[in-house]
Amino acid sequence: MTVARSLPELLESMRDRGLRRGVDPGPMVAADPLPTGQPGLDVALRSGGWPRGALALLDAPTGSGATSLALGSLAACQADGGLVAWLDPFGRLDPSTAARLGVSLEWLLVVRPADPAEALELAGWLTRSRLIDLLVVDLADAPPPRGLERLADRLADLLLRASGTALLLSGPRGAEAVGRAAGVRVALQRLAWLAVGEDLVGQRVSATVTRHRWALPGGRAELDLWFGEGRRIDPLLRSAATPREVTPASAAAPVLPLRVISA
Repeated sequence: MTVARSLPELLESMRDRGLRRGVDPGPMVAADPLPTGQPGLDVALRSGGWPRGALALLDAPTGSGATSLALGSLAACQADGGLVAWLDPFGRLDPSTAARLGVSLEWLLVVRPADPAEALELAGWLTRSRLIDLLVVDLADAPPPRGLERLADRLADLLLRASGTALLLSGPRGAEAVGRAAGVRVALQRLAWLAVGEDLVGQRVSATVTRHRWALPGGRAELDLWFGEGRRIDPLLRSAATPREVTPASAAAPVLPLRVISA
């Protein structure tokens, strides 16, 4: 059963539960970066992870692993005791996939804004609360509404002042609108499918740091990103999966059913 609660009520609840868990909800003054969940990408960023105060854009065509990478980052942040949020204006988040990739749904705040503009507004509101360590804004590849550039600039400024970190998921159209505001940009490109026999179980992607406000850009890493069921049998997959060349006929991501479950 879904129970509607206001954002202030949800944040206060997370604050109280966080205190009991030992999470300090005060101003974030630590300079330590947030882990990406991918050690190779942590190294490529040359800052040890997503830097505090960063608006980071995952610049990737649909199906190139941006969602999997973002979920892995949330799981890594939670493992360090952080609180995380996902702003989902298009209803694309599949909680079952998130859970299989290591995200604790109990400690994930999911917000469903009406559109990308409202998503950026609410991201700023959450940033000012100083309760969320890492938030993801999924803009998909929808046509950017008027004023999106201004909202992205404002969010970037708020993140700097509050030492928050936000990941933007966007395709080429959205990236044109919000890319200028991003202090960090990481471009993802699929290199190969990962397969066990005839079954595709993941993909190998190239992650290139094309912009970094706090370190030298240009770092690159190859990441193995597993589909939703992969984390539970990672040891098996890593030993059994083999790369399969990406051909023009298979360049698009496989169409996988998405289920949205209201908790």
